[in-house]
Amino acid sequence: MNEPAVTGTEPLAPEGFARRIRLQEYALVGIVIALIIAGAITKPDAFLTSDNLFTILTQASAVGVLAIGMTFVIASGGIDLSVGSAVAAAGIAGGVLADGESGTLFILGALGFGVLVGVLNGAFITLGRMPPFIATLAMLAIARGLALRMSGKTPISVALLDAVRWFGNGKVLGIPAPVIVFLAITGLGWVLLNRTTYGRYVVAVGGNKEAARIAGIRVQRTIFSVYVLIGLCAGISAILLSGRLASASPVAGNLYELDAIAAVVIGGTSLAGGKATITGTFLGVLTFALIFNLLNLLNLPTEFQQIVRGVIVLVAVIAQRREN
Repeated sequence: MNEPAVTGTEPLAPEGFARRIRLQEYALVGIVIALIIAGAITKPDAFLTSDNLFTILTQASAVGVLAIGMTFVIASGGIDLSVGSAVAAAGIAGGVLADGESGTLFILGALGFGVLVGVLNGAFITLGRMPPFIATLAMLAIARGLALRMSGKTPISVALLDAVRWFGNGKVLGIPAPVIVFLAITGLGWVLLNRTTYGRYVVAVGGNKEAARIAGIRVQRTIFSVYVLIGLCAGISAILLSGRLASASPVAGNLYELDAIAAVVIGGTSLAGGKATITGTFLGVLTFALIFNLLNLLNLPTEFQQIVRGVIVLVAVIAQRREN
């Protein structure tokens, strides 16, 4: 899937931006192949099994869905630090609404609460004129607190909700349901970013808000919409995670916001906004998933994994700054 360059400054140097994005995507493809080879060499009996490969994609699906939504937020020049807490709160809201009886109510509750968080973030940023960093940082604390309050600080079981459990552990033609959902969201995100006017508006706003406003784009409405979009992604992520774990936990989604941002950044989307790639984000998610799976198979400690995550993000940001 060779993605065209989507930038908010296309009239200035479209070929240059396209080349940079393609080079970063090709580099990530090389990294993914290298990781697969490394895994095959170091753990030949465990790494390349179909069960392990599906496990990698299944475990990456919740963060992957968030990363697709985060691509739109960062492309618009914003950031969302609240999505991890929103995943926890959305799962708890669904669990409270379902009351152990209705999987449909759980799904509606999780999606509805995720969207509500997005609406509030969007309102604080557009109507309240708050910087995205501050607004979403505040929502990070609020959503986590609500999750703890609504749940009484204890997980809510969804083991009897077949519809929810299917999204976590079901299969279609042998492919896990979370993987199907993640791939579907990735495909829809790619189309939305690259084949619709809305996608170009999002990136144009991130590239230059004043120029976008002069061009007739409703800047505030566009910014508001990307936070609603990632709120919806948080609700979907909550369903996938709760279904896989058979429970909704108030401490779920911890550091998911950092994982999602990291995947978007190493994929090639600019933190300054105005340049975005869904293909790169997908490869970024896959890169992290492969690295952490390999580290787990090698029985390396969790703190080492955190160090690796931080180093990767630093390298990606440094590379972006050198390009700019």
